[in-house]
Amino acid sequence: MRGTSQYRKYTIATPTAYLYAFIACIASWIVSYVYSIGYPVYGEVAAPPLWNAICQLLPNKAFTYVIGMALMIGGAFLLHRANYALMLIREKTLLPFLFFILLISTNPDFFPLKSTSLGVFCLIFAVYQLFTSYHNPESMDKAYNAALLIGVGSLLWIHILWFLPLFWYGMYRFRSLNVRTFMASFLGVSTVYWFVLGWCVWQKDFSPFIIPFTSLFKIHFLQIKGTFIDWIGLIYVALITIIASINILAHEYEDNLRTRQFLSFVIVLAIWSFVLFFIYEQSSEEYLEMACVPSSILMAHFFTVVHNKYIFWLFHFTVLLFIALLFIRLWNFL
Repeated sequence: MRGTSQYRKYTIATPTAYLYAFIACIASWIVSYVYSIGYPVYGEVAAPPLWNAICQLLPNKAFTYVIGMALMIGGAFLLHRANYALMLIREKTLLPFLFFILLISTNPDFFPLKSTSLGVFCLIFAVYQLFTSYHNPESMDKAYNAALLIGVGSLLWIHILWFLPLFWYGMYRFRSLNVRTFMASFLGVSTVYWFVLGWCVWQKDFSPFIIPFTSLFKIHFLQIKGTFIDWIGLIYVALITIIASINILAHEYEDNLRTRQFLSFVIVLAIWSFVLFFIYEQSSEEYLEMACVPSSILMAHFFTVVHNKYIFWLFHFTVLLFIALLFIRLWNFL
């Protein structure tokens, strides 16, 4: 009885915790809207033409912020549903949803809309397709769908293509990689760019091919700049992600083999995202937003399965820290 009482006392996933964290995220968006953080949204010369066209079509600030918030909540919901369907966390929890919107809402660099706001959908759907191909060497359709989703995402953000080799690694780990599934994934990406090529031939303009792929292979290592406040949030997320990963590896036999392999891939996905963040300075913000997907799952797993007073207070400290850092950065910005 005492163990049950302690479990309930230090349970983080309560309506009160969800409510105050969610209200804090909404307040962050409201303050950012008032001070036009990140608005207007501009395209870039090296960005895919489709993303630049979308930037030009955004009618006003209110619409842009509403779309950005809707995409954030939609991505968080997809992450929650994927976690529930794949049973990555043993207990039912909304923490993946909560941590995703918290990480997005407390970083001014993500306001109000990025090319990866839609790319997150493609990544989550692609990961789901990959996971459902577990131990199925005949899953050519899932390999094709995953690569197709990555290809669609690359029309808005070309650097998402660097996640494709990671998916091949995942197929190998899940014993679904063979010549047929590899070719299916290759055809998935090729399908997207076959239509792009057709458009280029019709328009007699090959810039949709040349411009994005030129930037894809330009490596600029991230230079440490900005104030220490700008780096505290990133360092803290990386630290909690590492702690959560170590906890998973240290207690791996508490989960079944399938879940262990899924979580191992999520860990590798987080590492891959952070590595690319440092390699591509011109897309560092986008890779950081992609890293929020695996980090949200790993952080949610840690705060769900570990129950004691230290973890309980660490969770509330984490939420308050991110909120405080956001308003300090906004204050410095203004």
